[in-house]
Amino acid sequence: MALISETSSNNYRTVSFQLILGFCLFFGALKLGTIIVTVVSILLCLWPIMGVRQSIQALSLMVVIKHLNPSLIILSGEFGIISWIILLVAGFRMISYGIIRHYKTLGGILVFTMMVSVLFVVQPNNYPQVSTMKLFIFTYGSSSMILGFASLNNNDTNRIIIWLFSLLTSIVLLSLPTFAFPAIAYARNGTGFQGIMSHPQTFGPMLTPIVSWIISGIFISKNGKIIKSLIISFILLTLMILSEARTGIVAVALSISTTFIIVIIKSKYFLHFRMDRFIVISILTALVVSVCIVSSPDLRSRLTGFVFKHQSKNIEQALSSRSGGVESQWNFFLDKPLFGHGFGVPAGGEAFKIVKVMGVPISAPIEKGFLPTAVLEEVGLMGSVALLYFILSMAARISKSGDPRWLAVFFACIFVNVGEMVFFSLGGIGLYFWLWIGLSTKAGNKINDKKINSPATGVAEPTVWGRIPVRLTS
Repeated sequence: MALISETSSNNYRTVSFQLILGFCLFFGALKLGTIIVTVVSILLCLWPIMGVRQSIQALSLMVVIKHLNPSLIILSGEFGIISWIILLVAGFRMISYGIIRHYKTLGGILVFTMMVSVLFVVQPNNYPQVSTMKLFIFTYGSSSMILGFASLNNNDTNRIIIWLFSLLTSIVLLSLPTFAFPAIAYARNGTGFQGIMSHPQTFGPMLTPIVSWIISGIFISKNGKIIKSLIISFILLTLMILSEARTGIVAVALSISTTFIIVIIKSKYFLHFRMDRFIVISILTALVVSVCIVSSPDLRSRLTGFVFKHQSKNIEQALSSRSGGVESQWNFFLDKPLFGHGFGVPAGGEAFKIVKVMGVPISAPIEKGFLPTAVLEEVGLMGSVALLYFILSMAARISKSGDPRWLAVFFACIFVNVGEMVFFSLGGIGLYFWLWIGLSTKAGNKINDKKINSPATGVAEPTVWGRIPVRLTS
């Protein structure tokens, strides 16, 4: 499976078969034992020293290793600590390199961080150390992603695109054979497909950025180039359905819909978007799905099982896993509507697992699901407005690139938080989505306004980020 797409005016690779083979061998080597995992993790700590691109690559490998299927890979006991070291080292490399030249890109995150810091003074927070730790990790990690990607030149940006697409392709390819081994493929709950990843809710949502990228690319591709994209989209969406990750499907649908709305509002930036194709494909897709559901009892049963999670008998029960938490978060928000109850901690003050090293909390996972109500509960209206400003400022930058694919990628990563709140989890799977957010924000940089010359030829590098791929001149 090659995840390859072309713009209407320019062709460029998104995968490398050599890299895919390398990733497959790499993950296979991890199965040799925990000593290999430990050696690899130590090397990942050193790799960021070489540069920003290498820092991004090290982080991408680290977050995938951290979430591999325990039925296949046994992580060493030290990996949890080492993964934090990788984040700190890579983050320092990315921040130190980009802070002077790209500090303006941090406006949104700094507004949010300062607002939450001020709220610490007035919130009834029973775990101030945990909130401080989580805010620091989020600010440090997200700033690293934004500054790191902003610091990449065009050549390194294209190499990271190929790296991330190839990495995800290798995960898909390695996951397919696990269908023959149900104890591995469905290890978590017996029904949701997880492949080589640790959880169906990890495997399914991980596909959302690339699925959104491919689908949105269909509406700017040449007529003869869309069949391959449609086939790949169908395969990946099928895998997402088999994972029972409703969050991923919802995120794809919302990302494409939101991108479409922005294309209409800011049409001057999206000159190559085929509105007629979007409407025709949307209508045909709805008709085909409707006919298949009506004519195939087996398909209808499978889709019903996906929507209702098998054990649920109606939509109310299907949503109960989220609605209970949402209702509780909303009630806590109404109790402290302006300031909230504390960033990243339970509002009721109940005990939860906190891992400390030398008295400093380094891990305190808490599942809150739905991002909007969780944020309202934690930081109230004041913090929520600051976060909304942060997200909208990034979306505005990306929209100026004129490429709907990166806008769709960005919103896919945002809407994943509709069911799995990972936006602030830079120490977990949230880091994976922040890698894609960082890459999509790179598309918002006004590269067309810069004079970037090749040191070898003195001729500016070609770029693929604007409305029309151009060759810059000095």
